[in-house]
Amino acid sequence: MYVDGLHEKGIFADGFPFRLEINTLDNFDYPVHWHAVIEILYIEKNHFNINVNNKEFKLDEGDILFIASGDTHGFSNRNNIGKRIFIQFDSSSLSTFGNNNIIKALISSTFKISIKDVPFHESIKEHILSIVEKYSKKDFGFELFISARIHDIFAIISKFLADKINLENSTGNIRKMQGMDKLAEAFKFIEANYMNDISLSDVAKAVGFSESYFSRMFKDITEKNFILYLNEYRIKQAELFLTSSNMSISDIAYAVGFNSIVTFNRSFKSIKGCSPSLYKKIGL
Repeated sequence: MYVDGLHEKGIFADGFPFRLEINTLDNFDYPVHWHAVIEILYIEKNHFNINVNNKEFKLDEGDILFIASGDTHGFSNRNNIGKRIFIQFDSSSLSTFGNNNIIKALISSTFKISIKDVPFHESIKEHILSIVEKYSKKDFGFELFISARIHDIFAIISKFLADKINLENSTGNIRKMQGMDKLAEAFKFIEANYMNDISLSDVAKAVGFSESYFSRMFKDITEKNFILYLNEYRIKQAELFLTSSNMSISDIAYAVGFNSIVTFNRSFKSIKGCSPSLYKKIGL
């Protein structure tokens, strides 16, 4: 698993589209990123802070956070000894629900279930812990068991949260989920062409959208405009050159798609908080 630009990739190590991680580090940081999979975060011990789409969630012990496909998120927790369970799975696991609009709205929304105010919290927690137990043993058929428990979790949520989610506004969430496929194409185009002089118009054309529609969709899903994302991706590539090559800073700037050293330096400092030369010198 790795983060390329903001896109977290290589999440699933084998053919089973599921990943589980139990984390107990007292200093636990992870950069802002997004992924196409759905994520469930259960705070089994202590508390945890996480930022999703520039909104901070302060999670208490027992809280459960569902992070939607495509939502940007990251965290920095210091001196916080605790236990967190991360579960990631592909939305295709829920395909048996068909075109259920409630499910579509749920899996394209980030929301918290608190131990304090949601009476069905205990049932969901039990399913999460049973998934952890089954996954740790990996007995024959564990994949089917885990898939069944994930379905159970979302069946419970859909039953009790249908009246809490504004389904009149769910059209936007469904459109966002459907737009992820096109956005994935856009990211592939950027990854293949970032070193060239590409524009919003070029990427929109590559995925078959009008420039104005693509611009709105891109910002709606990533919470940032196209130019900012492109520059962040280019700077990420520049970091690799700065720490692993003998190229000059000007050569690196042009190699990652900037047509001006001044623009490169300004963008680098804005994103990384220091100049490219300092970054290279101290090997950040």
